[in-house]
Amino acid sequence: MKFYVSVDMEGISGIALREQLVRGEPLYEEARRLLTLETNAVTEALLAAGATRVIVKDAHGSGFNFIPELLHPGAEYVMGATRVENRFPGLDETFDGALLIGYHAMGGTSQAVRDHTMTSQGWQSLRLNGRPIGEIGLDALLIGLRGVPVLFVSGDDKTCAEAASELPGVVTYETKAALGRHAALMKAPQRVREELREAVSRAVRSADRPKPLRLAGPYELTIRFLHTEQADARRYDGVRAKRIDGLTASYVSDDLTALLAMAF
Repeated sequence: MKFYVSVDMEGISGIALREQLVRGEPLYEEARRLLTLETNAVTEALLAAGATRVIVKDAHGSGFNFIPELLHPGAEYVMGATRVENRFPGLDETFDGALLIGYHAMGGTSQAVRDHTMTSQGWQSLRLNGRPIGEIGLDALLIGLRGVPVLFVSGDDKTCAEAASELPGVVTYETKAALGRHAALMKAPQRVREELREAVSRAVRSADRPKPLRLAGPYELTIRFLHTEQADARRYDGVRAKRIDGLTASYVSDDLTALLAMAF
């Protein structure tokens, strides 16, 4: 069996503050360790379940947040920033499933830890074909283009609720109960890593796995920016890319990957 693991940082146990998520901030190094050890717990569970290959992608910010020396030797790692048209290098139809670890809720979600979609600095929210969508849905669709289902999602309680709504049949694991953008009722990271192993094992051993997420085109992606100057900086051709109002831009395409590459 082969599995692809995409790991973000906001939903990792013990993390709730901006200062934990940004390179150079005092709390970042401790958060990197939490991230790496939680990732290792997932890798251990997959290998114990019979995985013959595990690829893990660092999907937070720069894409270089793991502590390399501490990474589990049983997996391969995608590190460094990748463009959206190649968001999951190495993923193809031969993989049995994907897992989204340490994810967060979409921008605008009430009382969620570090809610945002793609960027917390420039965008309020995204809509795809008229429906609000976050990184869970977007990544599941990109993974689904390869014919691969998302089997498992972890993060705070709002993240798990979003995943259950977007991905019927997915197994979720709650690393913390969010109390606000920078507050949560935390489980101890050691406990989370132990429970995460069990939850991942249950998800990949299940005979009733979810189907790959698919959405038929054509596609329209609407971005709601934080400031008008962010919308001003975009280029619009009036056909594929349009300015809707001061804070909103819309992009259309028959190809989902091309659409995201144009918009992002």
